[in-house]
Amino acid sequence: MTHGRTANTPVNPRRQKSTFPLTRFSANPKKSLEARVARLEARVAAMEARVAGMQEEIDRASGAAPTGFLEAMDAATKKHPGPRQKMDDTELLLNRDNLAVWLEEHWPKIVKPLLTAKNQVEVAAVLTPIAAAPDIRSTWQCQVMDHSAVLLEFLRSKKFRRKPPKKTVVDALALHRSEKRARAANRLPTRQISNAMAGVPKLKWRTSLDKCSKRPSSSSVGHNTAEHYRRKFGLSASDSAIK
Repeated sequence: MTHGRTANTPVNPRRQKSTFPLTRFSANPKKSLEARVARLEARVAAMEARVAGMQEEIDRASGAAPTGFLEAMDAATKKHPGPRQKMDDTELLLNRDNLAVWLEEHWPKIVKPLLTAKNQVEVAAVLTPIAAAPDIRSTWQCQVMDHSAVLLEFLRSKKFRRKPPKKTVVDALALHRSEKRARAANRLPTRQISNAMAGVPKLKWRTSLDKCSKRPSSSSVGHNTAEHYRRKFGLSASDSAIK
């Protein structure tokens, strides 16, 4: 007991008042505040719902796509980037045969610069002199000229075999049509490039290569390319005869 106080001395009135709530709205101000915040959040949520509903009405009136549709389209785009294009096998194989004829006509003069090209610009520079003018190019020729980067990727891949062995060349240059000749010719660089690029850009070059390789062209190797390989391997016309 301190000096000046007795057991009956009451607590300091100023300290007692300081324990009372400062607000007159409720005896429990914290609970009252939480209730008011909850009511305010509910009102905000209701207003947001009304605004969203009004926006959907405006979108429908203006012909805009609803939000749910746009979200679904966005999800589908992320899941499947880019449109899935298809190519009929007839079109694919026709493109392949046309590309083979074109390349085999010019192969002796383009083989070295094409296979040593360092970038897509150099690839395009090699092919431009042998291609038709841009305004009259056929679809199959555009597939190569407009996608030189894809061609370069294939030429640098492990799928491409740039140096066919002599046995393959002999079989490919056989005088008579046969399945053996078709399979051998299919392994020449000109045919590999044609197979890979025939479906581009609708198909990946790997897909195009696989589909075309399963159905080799039965056409004979172009004259200029055939002569190129005969000179390279020291072959004569008689070496190309089926034994």
